[in-house]
Amino acid sequence: MNLLANVDLPLFWQAWISMLTLGSLAFCTLLLVGLRSRSTSPDDDLQGDGPGDEHRIDGTPQPDRPLPLVWSLLFLLTLLVSMGQIVMSLRG
Repeated sequence: MNLLANVDLPLFWQAWISMLTLGSLAFCTLLLVGLRSRSTSPDDDLQGDGPGDEHRIDGTPQPDRPLPLVWSLLFLLTLLVSMGQIVMSLRG
């Protein structure tokens, strides 16, 4: 169902919405790739005090861990569905 089927938007707004949508998808893709490539290895613990990329919240050590695989797959599924929506909307 296209709510704007009978509305002719000016070229500026069509381009603006397209740029925002494609820019958001590109940003989400880069975010996904960046978070998946980040990982800590147990070999980094040379002093025995935990991983190097660790921070403390209220005195409790919190290691930085990579994004879980399930979350990455759901994120990827969201990107694929949104790209499918774009293709379907361009077809008319």
